[in-house]
Amino acid sequence: MPVAFVRRFRERLSTPDLYRLVAAGLIVLGLAAGTAGLVTVLHRSAMIDDVRQVSGPLGEDAQELYRSLADADATAANAFLLTESDATRRRYLDDIARASAAITVATRAAGDTDARRLRDLAAQLSVYTGLIETARSYDRVGLPIGGAYLREASALMRTTLLPAAEDLFASANARLTGTQREATGFPWSVAVFALISLLALLTAQLLVYRRTNRMINPGLAAAGFLAVVALAWSVAALGLSAGEVETGRRDGSAAAVLLTDARRAAIQARSDEALVLIARGGGAAYETDLGKLVESLTGAGGLLDRASAAAPADADRAALTEARGQAVKWSELHAAVKKSNDDGDWENAVLLATTPKPDFGTEVFGKLDAALTNALRMADARIDRQAERAGNALTGLAFGLVLLTAGQVAAVLLGFRPRLREYR
Repeated sequence: MPVAFVRRFRERLSTPDLYRLVAAGLIVLGLAAGTAGLVTVLHRSAMIDDVRQVSGPLGEDAQELYRSLADADATAANAFLLTESDATRRRYLDDIARASAAITVATRAAGDTDARRLRDLAAQLSVYTGLIETARSYDRVGLPIGGAYLREASALMRTTLLPAAEDLFASANARLTGTQREATGFPWSVAVFALISLLALLTAQLLVYRRTNRMINPGLAAAGFLAVVALAWSVAALGLSAGEVETGRRDGSAAAVLLTDARRAAIQARSDEALVLIARGGGAAYETDLGKLVESLTGAGGLLDRASAAAPADADRAALTEARGQAVKWSELHAAVKKSNDDGDWENAVLLATTPKPDFGTEVFGKLDAALTNALRMADARIDRQAERAGNALTGLAFGLVLLTAGQVAAVLLGFRPRLREYR
């Protein structure tokens, strides 16, 4: 029934009307293909801009927030082992200031859920700093209750502040990787509409050939050429852009997660060491936690091994090799600290843990943290660099598609115009 209807419809159409109908169909298909390409390009560009301007920086702010909080806790704990120096006090205050600044900046780009989490975190941070100041006040007058306030502050940090910062980083990283995946999908709508448009142009060329016995219609040939150019340019540019974003996701975002976890484990282990010494024989729980953290960091198949195996460049591997060497060295130094503490030589244990000299705990840990920070900085830079390259791959494509689509429409009209004149 439908076939018979189409046959009767074609028989009743005059050739000029058939040409007009075909031309209109080709124009609609050409506009549809151009619109699909333009929408896809604009959407991809928006995703890439989000990676560069929102998702990526939000992840970096979350990294900085976590590190600042964890380092503030470790610094505050170490300050109780010896008379607090100006440098130690300044480092603690700088960590709190950086954490507060990271909360403020992150709140501007965060969604509703993350914004509420950040407000709660800011409120709890005020409670934490209040506990630390109370602990300092008691410690300065020699009252042991200061250690209790310090442990309460550290417990607040570990059970509330750091988990909240970790959740924020996980949320920011999920947003970043989700945006990256969305920016790497195959442009099916572009390919489908472009291929349908090309097939329609070829069919129209055959129709004109059968009606006029002319092998090539210049207008339709030009329209086909422009459609091929638009398709090839779109697929090539979008494919190149997707490849750059995927490289940023694989070599940047995935590495940043491992490195952030590694730095978290290292700083928390450092804090555990101080709390073990502050407890003076009552820090078994902290010692157990420290052992687990060190194992997760330096053990076979641990965070540093996995990060090194996935490192995309020699510079990354060099930073991770340095980090692993310093982590192993620090764990060996801690074994000496633990032995002195277990043997009752608390003063020597504190000396080994806090003396700012080469081959002592403070200096070795500083090198470990610097190596991890350097590796993480390279991973973050790679995310931004690959996103910039992805954006550059799409440069001019949107404007080019508008021109090519307009040219295709004009070519179709010019292709049928002489044929229609023949019937006047």
